[in-house]
Amino acid sequence: MKHLTAVAAIALFASGCVSDTGTPTAAAVDQFIGKQLVAADGTTFLFAPNGTVGGTFRGEEVVGTYTSDAAEICSTYTMPEALTGREFCSTPSVDGNSVVFNRRDGSQSALYTIQG
Repeated sequence: MKHLTAVAAIALFASGCVSDTGTPTAAAVDQFIGKQLVAADGTTFLFAPNGTVGGTFRGEEVVGTYTSDAAEICSTYTMPEALTGREFCSTPSVDGNSVVFNRRDGSQSALYTIQG
């Protein structure tokens, strides 16, 4: 159990979710950890506590990593090819069990249902 606590503390600090006083702070991604986000077109995303993100996009497997602070989630992907080579940063806007991601360029993601 001590090992798990230490790993969690290291992960929080590395992701920027610990204040300089050592107190954990909320990250924008926290509300999605372990929950599947599902769009009407079948796209899915699943954020894991270890900083990875998976799912499906246009029928292809999603493989990537993310970082998050109190307001924003940023992700990069190694699969599928359509998502590689760019960083995606956005602020989630949650309404009940739905979320839309507001991107830095002013555009929005599809509407996702939060499941789990």
